[in-house]
Amino acid sequence: MLMRSQPLPHTNDSNSRPFSDGPIDSMSHAVAASADPAAPLSPCSKLAKWTQLKTWTALMLLGISASALCAPKAPAPFFDGVLHARSPHGVYTEIRFEPHRLVAQVHGPHICVLHAHLVHGNPHTSHYAIETPQGGHFCDELVDGEIVIRPHSPIDVMAEFKSPRMRWSGEFHRSMPER
Repeated sequence: MLMRSQPLPHTNDSNSRPFSDGPIDSMSHAVAASADPAAPLSPCSKLAKWTQLKTWTALMLLGISASALCAPKAPAPFFDGVLHARSPHGVYTEIRFEPHRLVAQVHGPHICVLHAHLVHGNPHTSHYAIETPQGGHFCDELVDGEIVIRPHSPIDVMAEFKSPRMRWSGEFHRSMPER
């Protein structure tokens, strides 16, 4: 193998030089440039590295987004319990929390559904304004009312359903909704 520092055999050819500038010499420059990490990068090389970084970043974000879209959605937090109003007899109720809303399903004998939107919330108390009820005398009595949620733990909350005409409250526990 010929090295740059070795002189080529002397010929009488006018094109011959003491050192080769041919393919061997060019290759040794390319190898030396890529092998030396301290050597400054050319503008084209910097652009190539920047483009490669941007491409990999875009592919990673696309992969993460695709996996997030394909992942099954976690069920909304679901709590169930019994509402009481000054008597030992209560009414079984289920509460499903959604972003900035809740849906309360009141079971027999007062069957109805309440939708409420978040008015004010903090880690200690959340206030939901009750929207127009969907059927049932019990829910009709809660028009212009609110539902106040006070968490005791991630799995237990105290719920108070109140309006100018009635006030019911109860302990609710996190559970899995029946399908």
